[in-house]
Amino acid sequence: MLSAALLLTACSGGTPQPQPPSDSTSPSVSLSASQSGTSVNLIATATDDVRVDRVEFYRGSTLISTDNALPYAAMATVSAADNGNVAFTARAYDAAGNIGQDSKTVLVNVTAPSTRTLYQGLWAWGIGNINTGAVIDTGAVLFSEEVHNDGRAVALGIYANQAEIDAASTGRDGAALLGPVGTPGSLDVGFFVGTDAEARVFFVGRDDDDRIDLYDGKPAFQGSGRLATPDNEPGEAVIVVLLQVSDTVPSNAAARETLEARGKTMVGQALKAARNPAVQPAATASSWRFRALQQGLRTDR
Repeated sequence: MLSAALLLTACSGGTPQPQPPSDSTSPSVSLSASQSGTSVNLIATATDDVRVDRVEFYRGSTLISTDNALPYAAMATVSAADNGNVAFTARAYDAAGNIGQDSKTVLVNVTAPSTRTLYQGLWAWGIGNINTGAVIDTGAVLFSEEVHNDGRAVALGIYANQAEIDAASTGRDGAALLGPVGTPGSLDVGFFVGTDAEARVFFVGRDDDDRIDLYDGKPAFQGSGRLATPDNEPGEAVIVVLLQVSDTVPSNAAARETLEARGKTMVGQALKAARNPAVQPAATASSWRFRALQQGLRTDR
């Protein structure tokens, strides 16, 4: 009986066994955050007296991701809408649920992508007699689209001549192209009667030095060209001038009318200044260039 009692005492664990100490120490965390383009790179260094179970990354109060293995890292995407101070936090957890955290604020600066198009804005235009500079026709053209012809960016817009501007439903209007339509590096302009792909040519021209220069402080296209005959062949030689009077789309009709009136006066003066009997418009407005501009309209529309 004594032996049995001793055995029972031994099996019941009469002597209390020591328990492991509870873990009440939080992990130590250090967060680094840096912007690179449209990304913020987050890297956390986390240590614990036992072990780190996982690290969570937050943007403000929103969880970005969780990492449970070294190196503890995450990435957040940002845009121009986020420009300013943005707070990021890393929270490290151990197996006992203790939490350590560190936060960093990043001054986000993302350049908004450009929404401007090639030669965007309101331009005054005019064509004049090659010998006298006398105005043949004038008006306004608004370039607000950018299209591609054989891989080259070309401005696309809508024009109206002064008769159309002054009295609705009369006069002439249609599509217009401005850019390297004929060949790479050239600066061509083509106006069409109508806007569809089969619209016939009104006139074409090429800038004298294939680049936009300044006239009286305004970006200017100044060159020569030809009016089109009814069968879309080169006709009368003309001086061609376009002056940019605004690089944005006018906000209302009154603002547009003011700009158009100012542009009309300037174009008349520019046509007289550009008069040059020595210019050989046939060299820059051949049948080939007519075909190239019309094909450009068909491609883009």
